[in-house]
Amino acid sequence: MVVKCPKCNHFVSDMAPTCPHCGEKLFDENNLNESDNSQEQSLGKSQIENSFGEPSSNEQRVAVEQPVQSTEGVSHPSEPELVSTQAETTPKVDSSEPRVSPQQTPPQTSSTYSAPVAPPPSEIPYQEAKKSNGTLIGIIILLALIICGVGGYFYYDNVYLPEKIDRESPRYYIVANMLVLRSSRSAGADFNKVASLPYGTELITYEIDSDWARVKVNSPTGEKLEGYVSSDYLFNKTDFFLLNSIWGNQESKEVIVTTKCRLALLNYFKENNLIGKIDEQMRVEAGISISPNSNNQWQVFTKPKDAKPNSVLFKRLYNKNSQFTDFAVIIRNPVSGQRKLLYFYFDEDETPHLLTEQDAPSQGYIVDITYEYDFYSASKVLNVEYSY
Repeated sequence: MVVKCPKCNHFVSDMAPTCPHCGEKLFDENNLNESDNSQEQSLGKSQIENSFGEPSSNEQRVAVEQPVQSTEGVSHPSEPELVSTQAETTPKVDSSEPRVSPQQTPPQTSSTYSAPVAPPPSEIPYQEAKKSNGTLIGIIILLALIICGVGGYFYYDNVYLPEKIDRESPRYYIVANMLVLRSSRSAGADFNKVASLPYGTELITYEIDSDWARVKVNSPTGEKLEGYVSSDYLFNKTDFFLLNSIWGNQESKEVIVTTKCRLALLNYFKENNLIGKIDEQMRVEAGISISPNSNNQWQVFTKPKDAKPNSVLFKRLYNKNSQFTDFAVIIRNPVSGQRKLLYFYFDEDETPHLLTEQDAPSQGYIVDITYEYDFYSASKVLNVEYSY
């Protein structure tokens, strides 16, 4: 490449330190040309020159410091000396290769950038398989959580919660000889009849009011039946077991069948702190606070149903216009053998009232009862006829 001499305007080689025509030093001009290059050009110059065998700036300085002759027509010794110096420091470059001018040096970028290193080809299938296995495990865990959640909700809603409700619901007991379980709150029909429940059946009671109770019961076959029963024929656990302790024999339950008469006996026992015969453990479990002794134990003993005379009598005496008959019954202390006669009458809503109680003979049954005005006492007196 040639440059123009600033003094004589001749074109000379850019490698010559001085102009061969006028002797003007060209080194400053070269430096001037080099200074015109951008900072980016100067950073990459030494690398490009070294790669093509061009002299570095240090080599140029060595060439400039060599003595030269300024006469015209004489070959300049500086180029051979520069070549020899260059030969000592850098490998020779083929003259057929193009020379790169400093002005044509491509800009260099910062060497601090490092490209991401790709994993070896052998690791790619392993990483993909590992990623696939992780995704599969995640899906399995998610499905397991969903199944556990759905199963847990199903168990809670269909097993645990119903059992918890059943455990915590109160128990009521049937005091009628037979009570109909219905599918709806409607009496006197057959279309909603579910089952007939005997006396003493335990009912899991969810709701109860003055007319109906929504209950569940275990049938004799083990099937759980749900429906509605009349609440008039239900006693809670304490009252039922106290009433059940009054029956001295099976016949007494078959003779005294109406709920109003059974309720009359129960109220009398509760008001007078009396109790029948009952197992001690059952008494405690039922919540009966009365402890039996020789004085407070009383029971009812009767002949079979329809046998006359008997220990009970149903007759309308107190109120001739009442729709209900009066109820007379003999109770006996199983320890001392003492007996009493109880006489009840009922309001129109079947509420029982004790009309009188009196001692009864140790033997005999009720033949007849009259209710007459006594002139000596100026009041009505109950006269009972017994058979001996």
